[in-house]
Amino acid sequence: MKILLWKIGALGDVVMTTPLVRQLRRNLPRAQIDYLVGRSFRGVLEGNPHLDHVLDFDDGILFTARAGGLPDILRLLHGYDAIYVLDKHWIFTWLARLSGAPQRVGFRRRAIEGWPNTASVPFGPLRQDVHYYLDLLEAAGLPVDRDDTQLELPPAQPYELPGPYIVAINAGGNNPGETSDVRQMPRPLFEGLVAHLARELQVVFLGSAQERSYYEPFAASYGAMNLCGVTTLPQSWGVLAKAEVVYTTDTGLMHMAGALNDRVLGIFGPTHPLRKCPPGARWVWRAEYMHDPRYELYGRVPNGRFFERMQLQDILDAAP
Repeated sequence: MKILLWKIGALGDVVMTTPLVRQLRRNLPRAQIDYLVGRSFRGVLEGNPHLDHVLDFDDGILFTARAGGLPDILRLLHGYDAIYVLDKHWIFTWLARLSGAPQRVGFRRRAIEGWPNTASVPFGPLRQDVHYYLDLLEAAGLPVDRDDTQLELPPAQPYELPGPYIVAINAGGNNPGETSDVRQMPRPLFEGLVAHLARELQVVFLGSAQERSYYEPFAASYGAMNLCGVTTLPQSWGVLAKAEVVYTTDTGLMHMAGALNDRVLGIFGPTHPLRKCPPGARWVWRAEYMHDPRYELYGRVPNGRFFERMQLQDILDAAP
């Protein structure tokens, strides 16, 4: 049997699918299980022991609605007995149907998205995303272990960094398909956190090369180490794994940290921690009164000051 899991991204969302990958392999040990993912995000799957092949496609075809590239995606979908469609937008379920796969398991937010599937999971009510992905196994008639929710990454690579240290991350909302700072703490709140942490331990910043300039003033003022754009993705996992604590907003690195370290604090603004926080991580949230589920369900970026009621002490009190 040939099975394909298909998801465009983003990094954190792909990491949240790894319990599904592991349990699918446990249920079907002799099947060929492949994962097709947007090219920008394959790094979090390369080397996953439960997959036979990690395939990628030009995610810009769908993010920028380039219809001319759709035949390339259809060729990659062809030849599978079952496709697990891990994205919710109708274009994914309809392309899976056009692939000719006899079994197509996916989500249904609206009728147009669920109708092309042979089995659909209603998506909407507040639940942890990991459990939504595990619902797809039940929809396919396979058993599920609801206690097995540990996120998983390929092997980390060491990065020479003297300890002990704390990782602080203030990012989120800047991905293909979305460019915003809506999930970031306001600068004064983040600076207050860095100043407090720096009195205790070395503070380390992680992120992309594009984020490096944001952290530079904090590094200069508080003697923090700015590793944005310096480490490879596997090296950043090595840094996260050895941190005394990871303080992070809702971003891909939060989910990666949750796969590697049991001392993670998710600092939430517009997204709901009961849906997005990695299993086992702690969280702090003061924007319950402003929560708009359309952001998580349909990608509609909200407006608002989602951290205005959060104080530094709230973060420190919630820390692991």
